[in-house]
Amino acid sequence: MSRFPRWLAPVLLGSSLLSLSACSILPEAEPINVYQLPSAQIEPQPHPAVPLALRINTPSAGFAQSSPRMLVNPEGNQLSTYKGSRWSDPAPALMREYLTRAFNDAGLTSDVSTDEQALHADVHLGSELRRFQVVYPGGPVRVVIDFKARLVDPVNRRTLATHTFLIEQPLDDPQVTAVVEGFGMAAQQLAEQVLAWTADELNRRQHLPQIEE
Repeated sequence: MSRFPRWLAPVLLGSSLLSLSACSILPEAEPINVYQLPSAQIEPQPHPAVPLALRINTPSAGFAQSSPRMLVNPEGNQLSTYKGSRWSDPAPALMREYLTRAFNDAGLTSDVSTDEQALHADVHLGSELRRFQVVYPGGPVRVVIDFKARLVDPVNRRTLATHTFLIEQPLDDPQVTAVVEGFGMAAQQLAEQVLAWTADELNRRQHLPQIEE
């Protein structure tokens, strides 16, 4: 025995055909390629570690810079993105992890942690990620990282030192794979400069011998 009235069969058939037709005309999801930032190549420093625990906090950033999208500034104040490509993490988290690995590899301080671990630290490295993008106007196509670093005493929240780093890495090829390598080279330069600056500031405050660059 039929489980539904005969008059309902054409309706169900029509609905099924309509559903199939609708599915066939919907656009397929665009494939996404996910890229990680190339690892830093940092040599261990030849001097004893500064006897301090350092916490690297996630950089603050504006809305556009806080996403995993690969940003491009093609002209004027316009921001666009590389279609079908993204970073493995939002840019601030990407830079936090990159710098954490660099500081660990360098062995500058006795311990390095991040704000995600919420461990005790004698000094915090805070920062603002102002730009992390490919830039076209005003010169050759290049990767730009605009990064303001701040060493903070967590007890009284007093700023010990601050410095702005501007890295510009020219690109010979605007294709995504070459762009990722360009970001890696720019991040490497940033890590080296932040390490040297932090070493100078911490050693000066600890009355230790200066670390030679």
